[in-house]
Amino acid sequence: MKYTSKNFHLHYIAQYKLLVKTDFLVDTLLVVDDNGEVIVLYSYAANEPDAEAMKLLGLPFKHVFIGLPVQSLSFIPTDVYTEEDSALYQDFLLDEYSERTHYYSIPNLGVTAIYQYDLLLYNRWRAIFPNAHFLADFQLVLGEAQSRIPLQGEILGAHFKDTQVELFVFKNGVFQFYNIFDIETLDDLYYFLLNTCQSLDLQAPVQKILVSGIHNEHSYLQALGRFAEHIEFIKIKSAFHANDESVATKLNELNLMTDYSLCV
Repeated sequence: MKYTSKNFHLHYIAQYKLLVKTDFLVDTLLVVDDNGEVIVLYSYAANEPDAEAMKLLGLPFKHVFIGLPVQSLSFIPTDVYTEEDSALYQDFLLDEYSERTHYYSIPNLGVTAIYQYDLLLYNRWRAIFPNAHFLADFQLVLGEAQSRIPLQGEILGAHFKDTQVELFVFKNGVFQFYNIFDIETLDDLYYFLLNTCQSLDLQAPVQKILVSGIHNEHSYLQALGRFAEHIEFIKIKSAFHANDESVATKLNELNLMTDYSLCV
């Protein structure tokens, strides 16, 4: 998709926000103004940015927010987490390079996340925007989910990002599980949902499943519906709008991407 509003003006670049959703298949660039109007929306194959995308990426944006996939992620209970044990926590991650490790505290859930971004993607985007704010989807997913978790019952969550699904579980209001799985087919999704339910002794169908990253007619809903009594889509907080109807529709699919700037 390529959309540029007639209200996009180069002399206002310093005031615009650039939001970037990147992974291994598709890059999406979203530019919004101070009034929340989407003035640019580009999606293109990640390994084949065209001339228009390259031109946009070369502009001097001051407010840049980039969502990156993680290559490793773990959670430590906050009540036992200490900075002095950071070397020990590296054992939970893909490699021992502590300079690549990030920490993110989620006080309401009582956990501290330790994670590493995908190295190639991080280096690529850091070279383009050295002063950008980087974030991982789990920060938004868990932040948005908290207000939707009841004190009683079992809740599943599924956040989709191209060929990955991030599954999470709450039991009686307590955070239990978060993991990222590679999926190619509906059968893959069935497998990981079933395995998660069995591993955590969930009584499917659970009370509800929270969903983000896909539209409300996606084929994956067929699988999700078999594991929950109710499907609830996580709605975005940012009041973005567009004059183009197709762009407005796309915003619903991009979902949490539009809240990137709220997470920093």
